[in-house]
Amino acid sequence: MIETQPAPLQTAEADDRGQPGRPPAVAMNSRRNLIAFSTDILSFMTGMSFIPATIVLVGLASHMTQDKALLGVVAMMVSVAWFLPQIVAARIVHGKRRQKIYLVGAALFGRQAYLVMAIWLLATQARAPLLTVWILIACIAVFHSCDSLAGVAWFDMLSRALSPRMRARSVAAGTLIGLVAGIGSGLIVERVLSPAGLPYPTNYAVILICAWVCFMISFIAILFIRETPMSEVEHSRLAESHFFKDLLYAVRADATFRRLMLARVLTGMEVIATVFYVTFVREQLHLGDAALGVFTIASVIGGIVGITFFGWLGDRHSTRSVIWLSVALQVLSPLLALTIAALPAIVRTLPDLALDGFIAAFAIDNAVGQAGMLGFQGYPLDVAPERHRAMYIGVLNSVGGVVALTPVLGGFLLDSLTATASSTTAYSVVFGIALLCVAAGLLVSFGLPRPVRSG
Repeated sequence: MIETQPAPLQTAEADDRGQPGRPPAVAMNSRRNLIAFSTDILSFMTGMSFIPATIVLVGLASHMTQDKALLGVVAMMVSVAWFLPQIVAARIVHGKRRQKIYLVGAALFGRQAYLVMAIWLLATQARAPLLTVWILIACIAVFHSCDSLAGVAWFDMLSRALSPRMRARSVAAGTLIGLVAGIGSGLIVERVLSPAGLPYPTNYAVILICAWVCFMISFIAILFIRETPMSEVEHSRLAESHFFKDLLYAVRADATFRRLMLARVLTGMEVIATVFYVTFVREQLHLGDAALGVFTIASVIGGIVGITFFGWLGDRHSTRSVIWLSVALQVLSPLLALTIAALPAIVRTLPDLALDGFIAAFAIDNAVGQAGMLGFQGYPLDVAPERHRAMYIGVLNSVGGVVALTPVLGGFLLDSLTATASSTTAYSVVFGIALLCVAAGLLVSFGLPRPVRSG
């Protein structure tokens, strides 16, 4: 089993519920941090609602290329650039008592990337489409790789600054408000991309600028976080440890950690299908960019329902419960897509029903996505030892980055199958693979023990 934290964390949680004995300065810092973290989350979530990778970014790229593998790279890069570098990020912050400097520096630099992309679109009008696609990929990589370093420090700071109960409330409240604001983001996206909206590529540039403004508001909120440094005891232990030796030991000796990683890999394989939902709708239902706004709104609404439910679940029960129920819900998304693709009659005779199915799939995916910080990412915060928490988070997320490479394989598979079979058959195979992987991940997750700190 992963080493668990002792009683002081339980005492801190009791204090957060109003029991006596909490020093006024600590209580004030907790309130300040609760507001700062919540504001950071809600403004960042609002920004991301403008540019969902599998909807808006893939939609932008599909104007410039029909290469499925290259479209897969665009969607894949969001997750790969955020997940894969996290083991390096974990190594950088490993053993550091204070980590805010890494959070602030990485966030300030990386969050200019989408502004650069918007300026490029306005300046060139995307007259060199292939070059513009690769610049988009580069900007995605810069933004999310910097956010990767910032994210490891952010999670470790969050776990020390707030108790498990306050952490769940901060994440849930910030995400919920951000997603409500995201409805406005979706409406703006729908309006800007509609035939009566702005011309291409100015429309996408405006969307990217809106996202950048939200990211900068999030950055300002970060500056107000008051960091709780690592304890001297844990820091002294780290001075005697070695990152990679500790990592190898955790992988070899900790069955719970291995099971958690396997479940993360299998459930993350759904991305092999989700990146091609938009291309399926365009090819089979013959819909334009206006549909992307509808998908964005559906995604935001699904996220609101998801964070409301999973926030309550994380507060009342445990991160394990969040993992179980979110993955059970996740199964429905590729199941809907597979049903529509495998039954072409639905597309031909009931196109509105087919469209509704994909609207539901996007809503489900974002509902599940909002469970991430309360589920797979929250679980190691509850059970990992303080001195190794950043390492556990970084490794778990890096494993997710390996999974994020699969959209490229999905693109090659689609192109190969389309050459020898119908396009609906090709999509059915890809969607079916995603369904089997998520179902297997659900079975694996049933073996996770209940974390002590969430009890």
